[in-house]
Amino acid sequence: MAGKYLFLGFPLTPVSPSPPAIPAIKLSPFLTIEKDEACVTLMELTSHTGTHLDTPGHVIEDGLRLTDFEVEDFVFNHPLVIDLPLGDGTVVQPEHLEPFVEQGQDADMLLVRFGFGRVRRSEPARFSKRSPGFGVESAQFLRDRFPGLRALGMDVPSLSCIEHLDMTFKAHHVLLGGPGRKFLVIEDMDLEKDLSGLKQVFVAPLLVERIDGAPCTVLGILNP
Repeated sequence: MAGKYLFLGFPLTPVSPSPPAIPAIKLSPFLTIEKDEACVTLMELTSHTGTHLDTPGHVIEDGLRLTDFEVEDFVFNHPLVIDLPLGDGTVVQPEHLEPFVEQGQDADMLLVRFGFGRVRRSEPARFSKRSPGFGVESAQFLRDRFPGLRALGMDVPSLSCIEHLDMTFKAHHVLLGGPGRKFLVIEDMDLEKDLSGLKQVFVAPLLVERIDGAPCTVLGILNP
């Protein structure tokens, strides 16, 4: 019996909140049914718009880029969901993650639910600028103590804490750095749902040759 399928990301819209440095998506008619007998929309967006993934090439000069990954690198069979209900502008510390180490020994994907999906819907400016995030110490803790991780996803707009970006942006380098490292950071996920039976996650990025990151569709499968 098949399990239940869920979207774990948001649709792209011109009003979706994003980090301050990322511009809103722009959609405009290119062809119309009225004039051209077909509808085609011109989309203007960055590689880090909406629910999207970062590859190592996002911050590492010789890091792997999107099409360096194989299909199986986007399939996760042992996802672990954890709740970290932290306040605005909080930087995740190793002690926040310590209680989950034993559960995480077999995890290939960690999904961190800060509870900011609700904030995204109700207070988009707060979501964009004041969400919690990871710092260097907590990123290194994940590398050291969660040996099987190939991806980290979260319900905030950035891995780093935007409010303390000067101290936390290097968390990207910690998680994504290393020769030939295959790791994905997935930001701005929709995790505000019952994921207690989550058994598998599929990540389907917009497949652009050699790009540093890309908007993606994320699908979760729950146990039947």
